[in-house]
Amino acid sequence: MKNLEKLEAAYGETQTLITPSGHQITIREQTGEDDDILSNAKWVEDGSSTNKFISSVVVQTDITENGKMTQDVARNLKLCDKYFIMIASRIFSIGQSLKFVYEWPDKPPLEVDYEEDLGLYIWDYGNKELPFPKEGHEEYFRFRIPPHPHGKDTHRELKLDSKKTIRYKFMDGHSEKWEMDLTNDRQSINASLLSRGIELQLTKDNWVKIQNFKQFTPREMMQIRKDVEDHDPITLLITTLEHPHTGEIVDYPVVASSDFFFPREV
Repeated sequence: MKNLEKLEAAYGETQTLITPSGHQITIREQTGEDDDILSNAKWVEDGSSTNKFISSVVVQTDITENGKMTQDVARNLKLCDKYFIMIASRIFSIGQSLKFVYEWPDKPPLEVDYEEDLGLYIWDYGNKELPFPKEGHEEYFRFRIPPHPHGKDTHRELKLDSKKTIRYKFMDGHSEKWEMDLTNDRQSINASLLSRGIELQLTKDNWVKIQNFKQFTPREMMQIRKDVEDHDPITLLITTLEHPHTGEIVDYPVVASSDFFFPREV
């Protein structure tokens, strides 16, 4: 991997970070060209804009032998790493405070200003002396991206109590795109399992991709879902907004805000 002096000579100021999976990455500051990548209508529609952005803003990584972050590598990132990079890049280039306006559907509509600290959503994953705050800790925040329990691994193998053995890949950009493209008639409680490319072992070296779960009992399904929940946690990057008059609460996705990458003020 290149040293920081060479990277900064090529890209200007950079920042080296550890992702929730334990990968080392170096990001550069965003430029106006990144704005075009993130706002390109075609790329936003087909879901490739974030992969293009990550492959552009990450100038070095230990994931590949040559240290390059390609679009394919970005697409294969576990979701915890993908969204960590997006938030870390936003903080590094624009700032930690996200100011935005939310329109409550009152009559007439009520626009309210809010502000969120993006630093709440990530952690210093490379600092082993700084344990990740659990519930009850003063720094606990339920929407903070946790370190991935299986680090850099991409798949998990599980032997069910019934003696069947399955394996699944941890949620990545392919899984996310697969779920986003599902039509309403294909969305179900098991969609997130299918999106992970879940497979059943027939013999030692023979695995078959599962297309449906008719060969699994309710107990087996419960065990599979619990394992995915425990071993491949997906943190929703949302904040809760409170109506200033009624006290009504809504969940708001911070990354989806137009002010996340294109703030009207900082």
